Amino acid sequence: MNRSTITSACLALLTASSVFAISPSDDLLIAGAARTNRWRADLYINNPGETLVSVDVMWLERGQANLNPLTEDFDIFAGETLILDDVLLKTFNMNRAEGAFRITATGGVVTANLIVFTGAGSPDGTYGSGFEAIPASAATSADEFTNLMGVVLNSSFYTNLFALADANGVTMDVDLLDTDGGVLDTAQVVLEAYEPWLATVADLWDVASFDNGTAQVRVSVGSMVMLGSKVDRASNDPTTLEQEFGSGGGSVDGTYQFAIYEESGYATGGNLQIVAGLVDFLFGTYANFEKDEDVNEDPDCPSSFLFVHLIPTPVEDFETGVEFPVVYDPEGDFEGGTITYTMMFTVDDNLGFSGTVAAVGSDFAGIDAGCNGTFPPLNLFGGKSAVVFGGKSN
Repeated sequence: MNRSTITSACLALLTASSVFAISPSDDLLIAGAARTNRWRADLYINNPGETLVSVDVMWLERGQANLNPLTEDFDIFAGETLILDDVLLKTFNMNRAEGAFRITATGGVVTANLIVFTGAGSPDGTYGSGFEAIPASAATSADEFTNLMGVVLNSSFYTNLFALADANGVTMDVDLLDTDGGVLDTAQVVLEAYEPWLATVADLWDVASFDNGTAQVRVSVGSMVMLGSKVDRASNDPTTLEQEFGSGGGSVDGTYQFAIYEESGYATGGNLQIVAGLVDFLFGTYANFEKDEDVNEDPDCPSSFLFVHLIPTPVEDFETGVEFPVVYDPEGDFEGGTITYTMMFTVDDNLGFSGTVAAVGSDFAGIDAGCNGTFPPLNLFGGKSAVVFGGKSN
């Protein structure tokens, strides 16, 4: 017998989840954008969900904090893409502007891309490159770092670096590394709330030329997202350099998928969401067919159970174990009972986690009496993903 027992809260949350292959969010950041006599840009925003989403597109001016930015709002129907052609001129009525974009969504999540043109106003203008919007939850935060590879300064190419601070500003050290990882030069940058930043590498570092450098950015206060643009001096065509996620880069915040494994390899799983360092949503399925106290090779508890934990809990608490009971109400021939779960894990590089799930059953009766007592601990493995819960996303 394999029977699932579902509380009403669990069932509602289960039907609200979806999975996307790219990086949707309800708070997206694009670190660089401009309209000049050489550059212009088109903004694409896609609604990958099944319901209407309202978005606010905010223009963040370079060289200042942006607490009350210029904002335009739009509704995007399910599956549709909003295209804002020459966005700074036609949407924000600015012939010249330099800064960044923040996009927030209500009612769901979106993805966004800024397509940058060079040679504005010229028949020879070309598509240069695309700047994919980065979820604010993936920003590089205090005591973390990120790398941008392929940074160049020579007679054929130069490189621009862009960054955008979050709501608390940022203090960061920007190192130039050679191919052996040695530091050639360093500079410190301090930005205010939602302040965009641009620097050419020739002005940032006191190094005359280099062919294959890496910009390593170490954040000490606040958080930020960034990108680079390698520009051909002859054609002015740019190539996007994307920030590296991993090596401690990116915030612990986000949505994670996890699997709970028995020794046999059988697995159940679920999802959890971390916001501002708190696990504010945890949902999964638990089954443990290894409990066989009478040693008859049949599982004592052949049922599967949905569980949910909605009390915001510091992620650090899970390093020593977080205990939470789930009461299962009677349904049909199931007489109800309680399982007290203890989930323990440590986060690795803000990208995944590993640990164990322990469980103790009580108050079960009848054919489910075998669910009482201590279950063998199971292994837990999780990784950051782009799963969406009721309009929230990583």
